[in-house]
Amino acid sequence: MRILIVGYFDRKHLFRNYYSVENKLANGFVRAGHNALCFSDRDHAREATPFNTQKLGKTKMREKLIEAAGHYKPHLIVFGHCDLIDGTTYQRLRDALPGVRLAAFNLDPIFRPKTMGDFAERAAYMDAVFITTADRQALEKLGLPKGKTFFMPNPADAGIETARVFDIAREDLKFDGQFLGTGIEKREEQLDHIIAHLSKDYRFNAGGRSFNSERLTSTPFLDALAEGAVSPNLPLDDTDPAKTPYLYSSDRLGQLLGQGITTLTFAASRHCDLYEDGVVEYRDRDHLVALMEELRHDDVKRRLIGEKGHRIALERTSSTVIADYILAATFGNDTAHFAWNTSPV
Repeated sequence: MRILIVGYFDRKHLFRNYYSVENKLANGFVRAGHNALCFSDRDHAREATPFNTQKLGKTKMREKLIEAAGHYKPHLIVFGHCDLIDGTTYQRLRDALPGVRLAAFNLDPIFRPKTMGDFAERAAYMDAVFITTADRQALEKLGLPKGKTFFMPNPADAGIETARVFDIAREDLKFDGQFLGTGIEKREEQLDHIIAHLSKDYRFNAGGRSFNSERLTSTPFLDALAEGAVSPNLPLDDTDPAKTPYLYSSDRLGQLLGQGITTLTFAASRHCDLYEDGVVEYRDRDHLVALMEELRHDDVKRRLIGEKGHRIALERTSSTVIADYILAATFGNDTAHFAWNTSPV
């Protein structure tokens, strides 16, 4: 098939975000035997006017999208977080391409009303939509199309996440544990607790914009990610059950498992249902600290868990598997053979 992927491919910053889910899906579709063409909506909008602004250029960008689809004639168009595209454009694409299928995915937390409202508006024009939580009760409240809303795990990609941290002894790594990510909501509160309760000689690093640290991008980010033996996949707020929905995670989970890092996940989200004992679940902050200490003193166990998580992620949730899943669900084919509950909401 010919597949057009519409999302932010970051030409403006020379593709620094090349490990994004959009790029991973492009890899996955190609590996699955299809052709993937990438259309960077925000870049086209900025480039459409001398003022280099998305707002002024969005109309011309929409025309470029229709023109590109017109000559490429895709069988499927997959939309990422395309908030510059309106309903009229989706309908014009259908009119210009009889039989084309449209799909959209969303990686944001479902407890952000505006983001979910925007996604619901896009979803109304789609044949299938994909979201990175499997909390059916929560999803039913979002106004997404019934029978067309599917859970999508965060993909790992062996061509992007190339480290194998489980192959490296803990003492040969820079950190015993680390967290790279923003400190928004209650993240820094969680990090403060971890730092305060770990042993004084525990080598822990908090970076990647938490505590006003430098933002890391491109290959330096992936390299830095692979400097720690373990990493907690901290939720935004570990005190609010509404903010830890079933199987939800940011794309960090795919990055950690893809890099072979032993990953500790909050038990409320039940990631063991998908990754089994390839991840370590913790109940609360004290339990997290205890597990981090345990894995520091048992490097054999740490490396075995890291290897298993990496293997499961590439077997069950690789970019190729996720690409196949999007195709199957969007075209109404059987999805029962995928490793998670694929019945639509």
